[in-house]
Amino acid sequence: MDEMDLNIILLLFNNSRLTYREISDFLGLSVNAIYKRIQALIELKTINRFTASLKPYAINSLYTFIFGQCNSQDMERTIQELGNHENTWQIILSSRNYMYIGAMLENIHQLEPYTAFIAKTALMQAPKVGLLSNVQYKAPIPYIIPKSSSMQYDQLDQEIIRSLRYDSRKPIAEIAEDINRTSNTVRRRLNRLINEGIIDLSIQFNPEASKDIFALFQITLPPYIEKIEFAKYLNEKYHPHLFYIWSFSNLPSLILCWVWVNSMKEFNDLIENVKREKIESLLFDIMYKVYYFETWKEKLVQD
Repeated sequence: MDEMDLNIILLLFNNSRLTYREISDFLGLSVNAIYKRIQALIELKTINRFTASLKPYAINSLYTFIFGQCNSQDMERTIQELGNHENTWQIILSSRNYMYIGAMLENIHQLEPYTAFIAKTALMQAPKVGLLSNVQYKAPIPYIIPKSSSMQYDQLDQEIIRSLRYDSRKPIAEIAEDINRTSNTVRRRLNRLINEGIIDLSIQFNPEASKDIFALFQITLPPYIEKIEFAKYLNEKYHPHLFYIWSFSNLPSLILCWVWVNSMKEFNDLIENVKREKIESLLFDIMYKVYYFETWKEKLVQD
């Protein structure tokens, strides 16, 4: 992968229905070049799937990360048990036996029992729990946050989302045929779902398929640093190598960075450069496997 591939992935993370022409205009490559790059990412299985679901913020869901060292001796069983839980959305396995778990919670009251479930199942002592509050990334399209929670969507909207669940790039005509509606109706409804931030159009990204190095940085900041502004600064300065940066409402000194480099030399240089910034500490984990699961949120639009 090169920087252009990563920029394509960032765009598709935030709207996987972007046309080849739209991506071409954003990135300054020909439509044919964009098409070939996306097809190569699909063939290599770096992009596993183009997905559609209800956006968590549109249904007042809590987007949560739980991470810590997994001491289980039966990793396959542990992943299966964790993935079977209706709140588990993503599991990232990495070095140090560190596990990063993305979860969708229906309400804050689920946090304590779910965290206890994670700690027990993964034999994870004192897991860190982060309630996602901000994401920094460098891409020319915004992630649309709905203006209010529990936004209105009806049975027809659910049918459209369901038709797109495993192929969010499906043509309008095919969606219309799936749900027995006209193309104009589908187009109008889908545009509203996108513009109001009700539908989440994204991709399942598989770093394992790439020969590059993907990692996660846990960066602890001094108390006097404003973390969102600092995250913006890091994202601008080290893009594309720090390509996603998360901050959490309940972890005031921590930011979590998704990292991409081509080589161990680049990786070591990046670590040394970031350590020279105004930070207290940096812990890193090299990613080697990502799992995705369907949660209660996906089941809302099932038959």
